[in-house]
Amino acid sequence: MVELPVRVKATAAPRRGPPAPEPSSRSQPAARPRPGPRREGGARARLAWWLALVSWGYLAAAIAACAVLWGLGDRWVPATAFLFAGKWPLLLPLAVLVPLAAGLRRRLLLPLGAAAGVVLVGVMGWRPGVRLPAGGDARMSLRVVTFNADGGDGAAVRLPDLLETWHPDVVAFQECVGPLINAINALQGWYHQEKDSLCLLSRYPIVAAAMMDRSALEHIAETSSVGGTGIVIRYTLRTPAGPVDVTNVHLETPRKGFEALAGLGWTAMRTNTELRAIEAHLARAWVDRGTAPRLVVGDFNTPVESRIFQEHWGGLTDAWEAAGRGFGWTKDNGWIRVRIDHVLMGPGWRARRISTSPDNAGSDHHPVIVDLQFLDGS
Repeated sequence: MVELPVRVKATAAPRRGPPAPEPSSRSQPAARPRPGPRREGGARARLAWWLALVSWGYLAAAIAACAVLWGLGDRWVPATAFLFAGKWPLLLPLAVLVPLAAGLRRRLLLPLGAAAGVVLVGVMGWRPGVRLPAGGDARMSLRVVTFNADGGDGAAVRLPDLLETWHPDVVAFQECVGPLINAINALQGWYHQEKDSLCLLSRYPIVAAAMMDRSALEHIAETSSVGGTGIVIRYTLRTPAGPVDVTNVHLETPRKGFEALAGLGWTAMRTNTELRAIEAHLARAWVDRGTAPRLVVGDFNTPVESRIFQEHWGGLTDAWEAAGRGFGWTKDNGWIRVRIDHVLMGPGWRARRISTSPDNAGSDHHPVIVDLQFLDGS
C-alpha cells in the first residue's frame, strides 16, 4: 500500500486591529461613585425610624410628667418642686420634632399632637373655657375679685380706677397693709373690713367676720423657719338672696421649703409641705363651720394639681376649672407662672365667666375676676 502525501491548506491568520494605545504615564483619578437611590432611601428610612422612636418617647414622657404632677405633687419632694416650676419648656422639643415629622413621616404628627395636648392641658393647665349665658332662674348675680396686692402700694394709688375697671360686688385683698388700708377707708359707698393683712370690700353689708384660730400655727412659725403664718377669715354678707359666707384666705407659701431645699434641706421641705397640709385642713374646717351658701377666695399658694388641694378643697367647685379659658396663671415669678389664686364655690353657685386681669397694679399676682350666679342653696 502506497501512502499518499496529505496536503494541509493553510488558513489565513486572523486580522488584528490597530495596536492598543500605550497607557498614559499620568494616572487619572478615579471618579467617586454617586450614591444611588437605594443608598439615599436607606439614610432617610433610618432617620424616620429614629424620629418615630423619639416622637413616641416624647409622648410617653409627657404622660409621665402629667402623672407625676397630679399623683405625686406635695407627696414627693421632686414632684413638689415640679408643681411650682415653669412647665412651658416641655413644649420646646416640638419646635424640632414637628417640622421633621411633616417632612419625613406625617403620621408621626399624631403622637406629637397628643403629646402637645397632654402638656398643654394636663401639665400646664390650659382650659377651653365655657362661657355660660345668664340664667333666668338665678336668684342673684355676683362679681367677685380676689387679688394678692403684694403690700398694696400700687393698688392703693389706683384703687378707685381699679374698682371702676373691675365693676365688682365683692373684692378680697391679701397682703393688704398700710396705704391700701388707708385707701379703702377713704372709699365712699362700700362696706369694708380689714384685719391681719386681709381686707374685704363689699357692696352688701358685712354682718359678721370670724377669724380662724391659728395659735398653733403661730407657735410652729416661732419655733421653725418653714412657715405657719396662714390667715383665714370668714365673712357673712347680707345679700338680696339671703346671707352668703365669703371666706378670704392667704395660706402658707412653699417658698420657705424651697429655700431650705436649696441648701439640700429635704427634711425642712417635707415639714413645710406637711404644715401646709395641716393648715389647709384647718382652713377647710373653718369654712365648713359657716351655715350660709359659701364662697372661698384668695391666695391658696397651691396649684390645683397638688395633693393638698385635692384632698382639702376638692369638694368645692373651682371656678376656673368650670369656666376658665386659657392657662389662668395668677403668679408671675420670672419664667415661672402658676395658678395659685382661686375662687371656689359651694353648692348652689355656678361660674358664668372668669378671667385674670393683665393689670396687676405692681403686684407679682394678677387679680382674678369671676361672674357668679346663685341658683339655689339646697
